[in-house]
Amino acid sequence: MPKKGLKKLHAKDALDFFNQVMVEQPLLPFLIPLGLFAWFVERWVVPFSNWVPLAAAVWATIQYGRFKRKMAVEDLNKRWKHLILNTTPTTPIEPCEWLNKLLIEVWPNYMEPKLSKKFQSTVERRLKNRKPKLIDKIELQEFSLGSCPPTLGEQGMRWMTSGEQQVMSLGFDWHSKEMSVMFMAKLAKPLMGTARIVINSIHIKGDVCLLCSLHWLYSI
Repeated sequence: MPKKGLKKLHAKDALDFFNQVMVEQPLLPFLIPLGLFAWFVERWVVPFSNWVPLAAAVWATIQYGRFKRKMAVEDLNKRWKHLILNTTPTTPIEPCEWLNKLLIEVWPNYMEPKLSKKFQSTVERRLKNRKPKLIDKIELQEFSLGSCPPTLGEQGMRWMTSGEQQVMSLGFDWHSKEMSVMFMAKLAKPLMGTARIVINSIHIKGDVCLLCSLHWLYSI
């Protein structure tokens, strides 16, 4: 009787240990049959030293085939996009947030001073050559475009083909209340006196078309 009780105790401990292992390693029921199958293949079909390199070679071949198919698909997509780009007269509308962000950064310290100086000289020349008869003398005293740059391509931009010329079309919207343009005018007879003309707001809206021409430079 003591021997039978001892055997039952060992069997119970072994069963508890097996259940604990099953809880900690839930994949064990799948690994055991897989290990037995591998042992059977190695023992009766192909030796272990032969089928492992064979499996590695098959896996590498499959991976290489997938890589080649992926590269072929990417190459076909690139060729298709290039063909569509060359044959379509217009491209899809593209956003211009990056262009407006760049314009905001360079406008105050670079573009606004240069454009103001350029426009000022142009306006002074036009006033000198086309002065109204009722004005004896007119002088441009101040010219500033302000700190608010125009908005380009609010609805996006696109490329178009006109003949053999590439044209970039985008919207233009400039609504500024910060500009400062001031004229001092001396009135002629029969009117007498002086007048001050001030412009402090502007609103221009339309479309801008930029022509793109490529010139190839050859150096020897």
